[in-house]
Amino acid sequence: MIRLASHATLLGTILLSAGLAQAEPPAFAADGDIGVCTTAAFPPLTFKESPADLTPTGIDIEIVEALAGLWNAKVNYTVTEFAGLLPTLGAGRCDLIVSGIYINAKRRETYDGVSYMKSATAMVTKAGSDTIKAPEDLSGKVIALEAGAYYKQERIEPLNKELIAKGQPPVEVQEYPTQQAAYQQVLVGRVDATMTEEAEGAYRASRSDGTLQLPYTWASDFTYGIYSRQEGSDAAAVKAGLKALKEQGFFAGIAKKYGLDPALFDVDYDR
Repeated sequence: MIRLASHATLLGTILLSAGLAQAEPPAFAADGDIGVCTTAAFPPLTFKESPADLTPTGIDIEIVEALAGLWNAKVNYTVTEFAGLLPTLGAGRCDLIVSGIYINAKRRETYDGVSYMKSATAMVTKAGSDTIKAPEDLSGKVIALEAGAYYKQERIEPLNKELIAKGQPPVEVQEYPTQQAAYQQVLVGRVDATMTEEAEGAYRASRSDGTLQLPYTWASDFTYGIYSRQEGSDAAAVKAGLKALKEQGFFAGIAKKYGLDPALFDVDYDR
């Protein structure tokens, strides 16, 4: 894991000079520092333009930097694999997870999670793989998934129950430490498909020189969330900060910058 420093205090000065009021900080930001866990490997949400970059970029990073600006704090990043995000937060080695991670009831049993962006699940295959157009077409095939992602439990396991009930062979799952590694297995032909978030999959496909395609997207009401430990009013402060950014037009600007539908950021922060 790598600890990286950023300049959210400068951002806070910029926000204030633009007339944007600061919000009451959560307890974990009271000392002016916020530790954030992220994978830095999930574009366009959190990634590095180049492996040599010291600081990650993307939608998630801009959101947390804006929150830090409201709280007059700076951000220190802990970069880890997806499966290590929640354990690292639980161990107290960071204060927040901002890394394209879904809100779900299981995670909320242990951590507080606040939604900030809508999402959907997409299937990604090698271009020209026209035999796979829908989930049931994965019967008897192999799919690569990023370890720790929700797709195995909430997509593949229900699908396999349906397939087995019909007397059809289930989908075989192979797990890899990063989404990039899962893509590599698709490209070299070791697996038939992978699953990812729609915006991430579209971003990857658009930069794959025509080697990847998205044959299917699941309709869903999933949202990305910012996770924190269940301590005091910290989650309430995160909600208040997101609401303040929304009112100030921050998310409209992010949507325009990344070519996204602004409606993706119309979430219920209290849900």
